[in-house]
Amino acid sequence: MLGIFQRLRARLGNRAAQAPAACPGHRPSCPISIAYDAQGIVLSLDGRAQQSVAWGEIDLIAIRIEDEWLPLPYWYVGNQDNLLRIPNDAIGAHELFFAGFSEHISGYSSDATFDVVIAASAATEGSFVVWQAANAPAA
Repeated sequence: MLGIFQRLRARLGNRAAQAPAACPGHRPSCPISIAYDAQGIVLSLDGRAQQSVAWGEIDLIAIRIEDEWLPLPYWYVGNQDNLLRIPNDAIGAHELFFAGFSEHISGYSSDATFDVVIAASAATEGSFVVWQAANAPAA
């Protein structure tokens, strides 16, 4: 699984690494927020849009447990050219991860998907592919 993220980061250069890091202390008052609508997802920092991805462009949803201060899940959403890095505690993230993905990503709402999310939630390290489009390039 680590290879997936290494290849994605290599393809993206430093763009995923430059995405906002988690909030110090993992506070719910995190300045990173996520919004979605019928067109796609927008990641904002301090209320200013930083990055977005359209629903039809998403071919990978994955979780990676990263350890900056304490282990924190980051969700990687997008494709090899446009990958959002979303801290698990971002404002609006819970709604996106469950309602948004279930509504807009075909095949996301399944027992297998939620089993992966549960496994990632209990982990202190590792990478987990939550959902991948059938026609997505091999990661």
